[in-house]
Amino acid sequence: MVQPVATEQRAAMSDFSKGLLLIFIGSICFSTKAILVKLCMQHGADGITALMLRMLFALPFYIFFPFFVKSINVSSVKAAPWLKIIFLGLAGYYLSSLFDFLGLQYIQANLERIIVFLYPTLVLIFGAIFFRRKITFPQMVAVGLSYTGIVIATLSQDFDLSTGQTWLGIFLVAMSAVCYAIYLVFSDDIIYKIGSVAFTCFSMVISSIAVLLHYGIQNGLNISGMAWQVYFYGFLMAIIATIIPTMFLSKGISLIGSSNAAVVSAIGPVSTIALSYFILHEQFSFLQGIGTAFVIGGIMYLGIKGRKK
Repeated sequence: MVQPVATEQRAAMSDFSKGLLLIFIGSICFSTKAILVKLCMQHGADGITALMLRMLFALPFYIFFPFFVKSINVSSVKAAPWLKIIFLGLAGYYLSSLFDFLGLQYIQANLERIIVFLYPTLVLIFGAIFFRRKITFPQMVAVGLSYTGIVIATLSQDFDLSTGQTWLGIFLVAMSAVCYAIYLVFSDDIIYKIGSVAFTCFSMVISSIAVLLHYGIQNGLNISGMAWQVYFYGFLMAIIATIIPTMFLSKGISLIGSSNAAVVSAIGPVSTIALSYFILHEQFSFLQGIGTAFVIGGIMYLGIKGRKK
C-alpha cells in the first residue's frame, strides 16, 4: 500500500508545480496588458476603445474553442450555475477590465500594477470570510516577501499624488482589484464542476459581449478610422494579454486553488516594471532589481513549502 500512496504524492507535487508554472507564465502575459493599453493611447485610443478591441479580437476564440475540446462534459455544462457564471463573467473581465483601463488614463502603468496587486490579499481575505479557507503560513510568508519586493521596487518611482485625476485613477484601479479578487475566489467551485476550459470560455464570452455593448452604447458601432497601430496592439492584447493568460489561469487554479494562484501572481507588478523599462522607456533601478528578487523569492518559497503540504 505504500507504493500507491507515494505515487499519488508525487503526482500531487507534479500537479502543484505545473499549476505554479501556469500561473507564473499567465501572470507575466497579463502584465503586458497595461503596456499595450499605454501604446494604444499613444496612438489616440482611449481606455474603453482599447478594451473593446481586446475583447472583439478574443471573442471568436472563446466562442469556437469549446467545440474542439473533447474533455468538456456536456451534462456538467447543462447543470452549471449559469447565474453565477454570468455574474463572475461581468465582475472578472468586464468590470475589472473596465475599471483598470479607465484608471490607466490617469496613472502610469507601474503605479497601476502596484494597486492591482491588492487582489492577492483580497483573495485570501474573501476566501477566509466566505469559504472559511485557512490562510496558511507559507501563503503569509510568500505574500509578505512579495509585498516587500513590490514596495522596494517602487521606492525610486516618481509618482505625482497631488492631483485629483491621479487619485481618481488609483480609485478606479483599486475597484478593478476588488472585482478581480471576487472573480478568483468564487470561480474555484465552478472550475471544479465544469472544467477550466468551459468556465473560461463561457465567462469570457459574457464579459466580451458586455464590453461590446458598453462600447456600442457609448461610441456607436463604427470601429473604423483609428490608426493601424491601435488595431495591432488590440490584437496583441487579445492573444498575449487575454487568451493565453485566462486559459493558463483557470487551469492553474484547478491545480493549486485560487489562494495560491493569487500569491504567485505577485510576479505581475515587477514584470510590468521590466516591460515598462524596455517598451515604454520608463526607469529601472537597482532597487527595482532587488524588489524583483524578493517577489520571485516569495513565489519560490510557496512552491517549495506548498508542495510539501
